[in-house]
Amino acid sequence: SSNKVYLQLEGACGSCPSSTVTMKMGIERVLAENFSNVEVIQVESPVEEGDGLSMEKVQFEVDRLKPAITAMGGQVEVVEVSELGVVSLRYRGPNKIQNGLELAIRDVKGVRHVQFVS
Repeated sequence: SSNKVYLQLEGACGSCPSSTVTMKMGIERVLAENFSNVEVIQVESPVEEGDGLSMEKVQFEVDRLKPAITAMGGQVEVVEVSELGVVSLRYRGPNKIQNGLELAIRDVKGVRHVQFVS
């Protein structure tokens, strides 16, 4: 049997410059404590054709999150997605949910900034 673990970081970790440190100091350490002779190999996310930012991609992510946002007392609507990667959202609800929503939308490939409008 192989002792190799192939790891692809996703979400905020996948796009974070500190992901290598997270992997080395956290994930690899825990695996080494629990398994002998483990080699962790970081795999990059594949880049797909048509990965440009679009209203549809942002709306897809919002629609995926909307049931949880609604259940926690929030409301969200995509207002605009600019060519420069700026996403404008209309949001009402708790600040903690807004912070999580912003992080999730920033994970959409091509998003450079998320702004909340009234």
